[in-house]
Amino acid sequence: MAVTVQELLGIRSLGLLLRFEGSDNALDAQIHWVHQSELIDSTLFTEPGEVLMTTGSRLPRPDETSAEELAEVYRQYVQRLCDSSVVALGFGVGDRHDQVPDELLRSAHRYGLPVFEIPWELPFSAVIKAVSKSRSDAEHAYLRRTNTAQRRLIAAAGRPNVAQSVVSSTAQTIGGWAVLVDHNGRMVVHTHTDQLSRAAQAVRQHMASGKTVSFADDERAHLCVHTITGSEDQMRGFLVAGTPGDLDPLAISTCLLASNLLGIFLSLTGRLETALSEMRSSLIAEALAGNADLVQRAGKSVWPKTPHDPVQLGCVEGTEAQLDALRLADIPAAWGQLDGRLWIVTRPQMQARLAAQIDEDGLRMGWAPPCSWRELGEARRLALGDLLRHDAGVNLVDLLPRQEAEAFARTKLGPIVDPGNEELLTTLAAWLDADGSLDIAAAALGVHRHTVSRRMRRICELLGLGSVDHSVRHDLWFACQVLAHHGELPTATTA
Repeated sequence: MAVTVQELLGIRSLGLLLRFEGSDNALDAQIHWVHQSELIDSTLFTEPGEVLMTTGSRLPRPDETSAEELAEVYRQYVQRLCDSSVVALGFGVGDRHDQVPDELLRSAHRYGLPVFEIPWELPFSAVIKAVSKSRSDAEHAYLRRTNTAQRRLIAAAGRPNVAQSVVSSTAQTIGGWAVLVDHNGRMVVHTHTDQLSRAAQAVRQHMASGKTVSFADDERAHLCVHTITGSEDQMRGFLVAGTPGDLDPLAISTCLLASNLLGIFLSLTGRLETALSEMRSSLIAEALAGNADLVQRAGKSVWPKTPHDPVQLGCVEGTEAQLDALRLADIPAAWGQLDGRLWIVTRPQMQARLAAQIDEDGLRMGWAPPCSWRELGEARRLALGDLLRHDAGVNLVDLLPRQEAEAFARTKLGPIVDPGNEELLTTLAAWLDADGSLDIAAAALGVHRHTVSRRMRRICELLGLGSVDHSVRHDLWFACQVLAHHGELPTATTA
């Protein structure tokens, strides 16, 4: 951490006297180091951000040369210092010069270089030691602040609500605000509501940049956006943080640590949530199949508040992201996704609240009348029927009990569904979708039309069909649709 020229001049024990303050904000420049040089041209021995000290032993006095030559020597001297990005000049008096030369001050004023006077009794080494100590003290202070910030964030990660605690601690540490955004762009946790639009814009710009860390400034704030990744480099979301002033190194390192902690947390909870989601889906499937006792016994472990009889069943359609974003944990409900739909078992009193939320999110939902847990099998059909009235995209197979529908399909297809006959089953489905066209089916399967013809003769032999009339074709097509809908039909690549 560097000390500024102003802070160096403020060390009273040195007794440095400012003779010219330089251009605007010149005294706020950070000092990287201080060294002495008596050379007229010290360009090769100076670096940007340094303070140069000199006694002027090689700089002429007014009585040693003409006024024009004197002015030119000092002008070139100061210009070279400025070209080397020296931040200030310290002039030691009492040796060759009794005071800071007027021509030096005039040239410094011309180029905006701060100049301070070093008294005769002060050794240059005292200035160097003061800068070194100030840098060391600042670095130690920074390390202490960094350690405090790290301990605060780690402590936040150990609290019950990890995401909220870490985001809040981040905002407090940097003296600004912070927002956690999930991978779908949804604001999960935030500290300041009035910053949400700015955070959303920053995330869009960050995603377009392709960077893992990006920075943005405007007239009101300085922002940074970190991509949050899990243990397997899977993107989990974004941490956006902003401050009214500049983002100092402490703020940047704090945001980096916070994003790493959130990455670990979201990675662990993501795996747990995936396992929990699969368990919920399995239990909901059991409930809709009539096995209510198992669901009610295990429900307390997978849902926060499992409802008791009477209950009401709802079926929601939407994208996977929309279904995942539904907030159900704060109401008495059991839920799980099956076949691309979210099934919700809740109390009848919660229907209006859920319906309002679902309408707000632009989703589609069907409800069955209130019933008991044991009657959910029949309620499933009624909920789908209600959904059908609002959504023409509901598949007819959804309205049939799965066990009965699959039994119908397997009866109609007979040995075609036996292991080893996947090629025949795929060919039959393609031929039926092509409305009996060998050429179209062959193109879909990527085989010759004669291959399709040969397989269809084998299918007719296995099914005992002399010919495939319209009614038989319809039954076979519907049987294939049932298997495809439930994910039991091989893909065309099997053929």
